[in-house]
Amino acid sequence: MNRAVTLRRTTFGLLAAGATCAMLSQPAAGADPQEPADPATPTAAAAPATPAAAAPATPATDDCNAAGLATTISSVTANLNTYFAARPDVNQALIDAARQPSFVAVGQFDDYFEAHPEQADDLRGIQAPLTAYKDRCGLQVAPTDALAVLAEV
Repeated sequence: MNRAVTLRRTTFGLLAAGATCAMLSQPAAGADPQEPADPATPTAAAAPATPAAAAPATPATDDCNAAGLATTISSVTANLNTYFAARPDVNQALIDAARQPSFVAVGQFDDYFEAHPEQADDLRGIQAPLTAYKDRCGLQVAPTDALAVLAEV
C-alpha cells in the first residue's frame, strides 16, 4: 500500500474519529490535555530516595484498553483541531473533499496530498500517536474503524 493511500485513509478516518469522539464523549472532548512531565526535572518515580524504594517499571501496554484508545484519539483529534484552525485553506480543502461521495473524495484527497506533501507530512506526524498505539497494543482493526462501530451502537 502506498503512502498516499495510507494517508488518505488515515485522514478520512481521523475526520470520522473526530466526529465520533465528539458525539461519544462531549464532556471529555473539552478537557485540557495533560502536559508530559519535563524529563529534565526529576520526580519521585524517576529518582527514588533509595534503590529499594523504586517501584517496578510499568509496562507500556497498561493503556491498551478502550479508555486508552479514547484518550489517544482525543489527543490526536485536539491536535488536528489546532492544526486545521491555524490553516483554514487545508481545513477547507479537506472538508470539501470529505463532503463528496467516497469514490470522489478518494481522488480529491490523493490529488491534494500529492500537490501538498508538506501538509501530508504534518498530518502523518499528528496521527503518529494513533499509529504507535495501534502497533504497541497489537490492534488488528484501525482505531478509527473501532470508533465507527461504536458510533453505530
